[in-house]
Amino acid sequence: MPGFASHPDVPDPLLVLDPRVLPTRVADRAFFAGPTKTVARRLLGGWLVRNRRGRTFGARIVEVEAYLGEKDAAAHSYGGRRTPRVEPMYGPGGFFYVYPVYGMHYCANVVTRGRGIPEAVLLRAAEHPGSPPALLRGPAKLCRAFGIVRGDSGKDLVGSIDFEIRLDSAPRREIEASPRIGVDYAGEAATWPLRFFLRNHPAVSGRRVSGVTRRSARSPSSSTR
Repeated sequence: MPGFASHPDVPDPLLVLDPRVLPTRVADRAFFAGPTKTVARRLLGGWLVRNRRGRTFGARIVEVEAYLGEKDAAAHSYGGRRTPRVEPMYGPGGFFYVYPVYGMHYCANVVTRGRGIPEAVLLRAAEHPGSPPALLRGPAKLCRAFGIVRGDSGKDLVGSIDFEIRLDSAPRREIEASPRIGVDYAGEAATWPLRFFLRNHPAVSGRRVSGVTRRSARSPSSSTR
């Protein structure tokens, strides 16, 4: 597998699109400051957009996961953990939190809530209308296609000339929920239904129908402090 040395920092030309097809509403600070589970659901159907050298690149978000901060054993900020890498999670909502995985991939999160409440939403998968579904199926592929790297962590998505989120929420009837993927180490938190995705969408990276069962633990509300 290619490592960081070959990880692009520019978007894939396959993601180019005409900006006129994008929704006109741009996510503002108030949008990102909402409860994390609400923000996660409302991101579905919206577009991650990157503007570079006069061209627009974008894809519609189809799968996300919510991470509820200090009380969530699956979150990097669990228990109040605060390191230089995790620091963007402690800022106001609307910033990127990007972290490396296995020395070869990156994962991109959108920070939510207010300053000092370290919660975020992982962008798991997206679709571009003219590209194969596999191009953005999974958080690592999404970052590679968009050219998202460690240096993008801490970038502001509000008022940025580089990245932004355009909002176009999916119908509630199309949204499914399940436990998150790859967090078996997190104890009870591993069962919380905090993965949200568009039902049966071909770009979704995990199960495409609900994985929630009656035994799944109900996730707590976002922090209120």
